[in-house]
Amino acid sequence: MSKRKEDNPLAGALGRRPRHNRNLSRDDVSNQARILASHFIHDRLQQDGAENVPDEGEVMPPGTPTGPPIERIREVAATIRTIGDELDGDTQLQNAISRIPQDCPRDSFMRVARTIFQDGINWGRIVALFYFAYKLAARAVDKLSFIKRIIEWVVEFIKDFVAEWIIGRGGWESVVEYLGTPTIQAAGVMLAGFLAVLYFVWWKSR
Repeated sequence: MSKRKEDNPLAGALGRRPRHNRNLSRDDVSNQARILASHFIHDRLQQDGAENVPDEGEVMPPGTPTGPPIERIREVAATIRTIGDELDGDTQLQNAISRIPQDCPRDSFMRVARTIFQDGINWGRIVALFYFAYKLAARAVDKLSFIKRIIEWVVEFIKDFVAEWIIGRGGWESVVEYLGTPTIQAAGVMLAGFLAVLYFVWWKSR
């Protein structure tokens, strides 16, 4: 699909002057998660060479809440992308995700999300949540409504369980300083529980 600049929410965010010393709310952080997750999923689908990838403007039409501008958004998005790329090499994780039903229901998604963070919150686990959403979207790339739904589940979970942690660290921008050049080890992605619940969700769906 063709993509016009004005249809790209990330492009719009890049053109806005960031506000310094702002007080973020949970809504702000979760709405910012919407634009970051949408871009991550769109970017990875294009990297995979998927056909008929929805434009970001379709996933996030005009008027969709995106929160305050994110400072250094290019670096934030690139860092999230780098962490996500690290997860590609985990064969056990890929096999587990492939067993999840293509029409994964909300309850199953939230169960997996809670398990990712069961031992605490860190940036690696936040990106693991984005990565899980992307892998589900990759199997339903022609189902725009389902991709939108997945992104909203991410936003909902971030708001309810992760936003306060992000606020306490100064916002999404701190992922760049915290990780620098990330690896799975530096990101602290503990995947054992994640894998266990993925297999559980698969088994329950049989």
